[in-house]
Amino acid sequence: MIDHKRHGVGVSTRTVLVAVLALTAGFVAGIVLSEIIGIIGFLLFSRDVGIRYLPILLAVVCAGAAHRVEIGTRR
Repeated sequence: MIDHKRHGVGVSTRTVLVAVLALTAGFVAGIVLSEIIGIIGFLLFSRDVGIRYLPILLAVVCAGAAHRVEIGTRR
């Protein structure tokens, strides 16, 4: 029988929770940042300005950063 915890194969509940929270927080932060960029761009240039797919991109970046921190805290 293989001990999954010893070989690092199993995914803990903490890891899944951290990933879900990071995705959610990154998505919300992306929406807020996108709106701020849009408002400032409209005030400065009198036209629509923004970064396409910023909430999704920021959610993935936050999830990657959280995963990296999660791995660092295990060692």
